[in-house]
Amino acid sequence: MRVTVLKEIPDDAELSRNWRRLVDRMEHPEIFFTYQWALAASRAFQVTMSPLLFLMHEGDELCGVAALAFDVENRASFLTATTADYCDIVSAPETRAAVLAVLMQEIGKLKLRQLTLANLPSDSATWKELPAVARAQRLYMASRPAYDCGLVEFGSEDQRRTMVHDVAHKNREQRGLKKLSRIGPVRISHLVHADEAGACQRQVVSAQVARFLATGRISPLVRPERRLFLQELTALLSAEGWLKISQLEVNAQPVAWNYGFRFEDSWFWYLPSFKVEYEDCSPGSCLLRFLVEEGCADPSLRRLDLGLGDESYKNRFATSVRQTLYVELSQSLPRHARIMLQQFVTTGAKHFPSLAVRLRRAREVARSLVCRLRDKGVGATIAHAGRKLVRLIASRDEILLFEAPATEVRETSAMRLNPVTWQALAEAAIEDDGDPDTLQYLLRSAARLKHGGTSGFLLHDELRGAVHFLAVANCDAFHIAEVDYTLNFGESAGGMIFDCWTPARFRRLGYYPLAIRLAASELQKNGKKAWIFCAATNTPSIQGILKAGFTYRFSLVRRRKLGFLTTIGQESGARALQSKHDFGGTARAG
Repeated sequence: MRVTVLKEIPDDAELSRNWRRLVDRMEHPEIFFTYQWALAASRAFQVTMSPLLFLMHEGDELCGVAALAFDVENRASFLTATTADYCDIVSAPETRAAVLAVLMQEIGKLKLRQLTLANLPSDSATWKELPAVARAQRLYMASRPAYDCGLVEFGSEDQRRTMVHDVAHKNREQRGLKKLSRIGPVRISHLVHADEAGACQRQVVSAQVARFLATGRISPLVRPERRLFLQELTALLSAEGWLKISQLEVNAQPVAWNYGFRFEDSWFWYLPSFKVEYEDCSPGSCLLRFLVEEGCADPSLRRLDLGLGDESYKNRFATSVRQTLYVELSQSLPRHARIMLQQFVTTGAKHFPSLAVRLRRAREVARSLVCRLRDKGVGATIAHAGRKLVRLIASRDEILLFEAPATEVRETSAMRLNPVTWQALAEAAIEDDGDPDTLQYLLRSAARLKHGGTSGFLLHDELRGAVHFLAVANCDAFHIAEVDYTLNFGESAGGMIFDCWTPARFRRLGYYPLAIRLAASELQKNGKKAWIFCAATNTPSIQGILKAGFTYRFSLVRRRKLGFLTTIGQESGARALQSKHDFGGTARAG
C-alpha cells in the first residue's frame, strides 16, 4: 500500500470525487467524512492548526484517507475534531485494518508523540480493528465514552404513522405552537442555495451567541475562525446540494433555525438556534417537531440524526442512541499512565458531582496561578499574594456616592443611549471576542436582561457600534455588594447607575462620562434623581464621574479585622473625597 502525506488539503476535483466514492463505501457514510468538510476546516483553521493528510493507494486506486492535524507539541488528532459530530478514518470496512496499520507506521516515522481520535463512532470498523492494530504497532491505547447521539429512526410505514401521531401530541410542543400561533401564522421553510443561506447564516450565528449568553456561556461562534468555517461550509456544501437550513417562521419572521444537512439517507440536526425572546414558546423543539413530521413523510429518509449532546428536548424525540468514543494512542508508557489517570478522574467526577466542582475550581486556581506567573513574574505574583493576605487580616473598603445635577443632555444622531437587546449583546460578544473581561461583563448583562428587575443600556456610536454599557436600577433597597450594604433611600429616591463598562478598545475616548450623563438625563426626564457610585480606589472612574458633572454626596465605609465585619458607616462632605484624591479641581459636595 502506497502512502502520500500532505501538509494541506489540496483544492483538487479528482481527489474530491475519489474521496466521495470512498465515503460511500463506509459502513455509515457521514457528511463529516467528506472532502468538503475537511477542506472547510483546513481553510478556516489554518492559523491555529496544521493539517496532515494521509492518502493510501492500492495501485492507482484511493483506498484510505486520514485527515489529521498536529499541534506545537507534536500531537495528532482528527482535523475535524472540533467541528464534526463524528470523525473516522475513511476506507471500506474490509480494508480498515490494513489502512490503520499503514497509518500508524507513518505516524511513527513522523515522530508524533500521541494520536487522539475524538468522536469516533462506537459502531465503526475503526473501533473494531484498532485494538489489534495498536498491539501490533506496540502502541498503548486508552478509551472512554464521549457522547450519546440521539437518532430518530423513521422505520416502516406503520412506524412512521405512529411517530407522526406521537409527536403531534407532545405537550411542550403543543403549548409552544399555541403561543406562537397567537402571534401570527406559523410555517417552516428550507434554504438550500448559497446566496439565501449566507444571509440566514448570520442570523443563526447571532441567535446562537445570544442563546449561549442567556445560559451563562460564551459561544464558540464568537471566534472569527468558527464563523469562517461556517462560511466555507455553506459555500462547499450548497454546491453539492447537501446543505439544508430550516427555519421556523412566525408571522413571516424567523424565530428558530437548524443549520443542517441532507446527506445520503440521513438528515442532520447540526446547529439549531432560536431567538431568546421566544424561549417560553420552545421554538427550537417546535421546529424539530416539524422536521420529524416531514422526515416521516419522506420515504427516502432513513433517520434524523440529532447529533452530539444530551439535551432533554432531544430525548423526547430520539428513538435510539449512537455512542461516540474518545481514544488516545501513545508509544510512551508514562504518557499512557497519565492519560489513564486523567480518564479515571474524569469518569469518577461524573459519579460524584461535588468532587467534580472541587476539581474544576482547583484546576481554575492552578491555571490562574500559572497565567499570573507567566504574565507578571514571580515577584509580582508573591506581592499580589501578600496583598491578599494583608486584606484577610485587616481591610478598609470605601464606596463614594454621587448625585447628578439637574442638567439636560440631548442625544445626537451619532451618539444614542439605547436599551440593551439580545442582538446587541451578541454583536458585542462577536466584536470583542478577544477581550475576556468584556465577555464576562456581557454575561452579567445577559443575566440581568434575562431575569429583569434592572434596565441595561448601551451607548451607540454610529461608526463604532456599542462603545459603553451600563445598568440602571431603583435606589430603593439597592444593594451595594462591594461593601455588602443596602441603601434605603425610600421609594422616591430615583435611579442608581451602576456596573458601567467600556470595552478595552474604546477606553480613554470619553465615552464613560457621556454615557452616565445621558443616563442621568433620562432618569431626570422621568422625574427621578440620578445616583452613581464607585470604589474610592478607582481613580479613573471618579475622574469620569466628576467630568460628567456629578456631585459627591457621601461615602460608605466598611472595616474588617481577621475576616470579620467590624463596622460600616458613612462619611460626608468634600473633604472626605479630596483627602483621597487630587483631581486638580474642587469636588462639589452636598
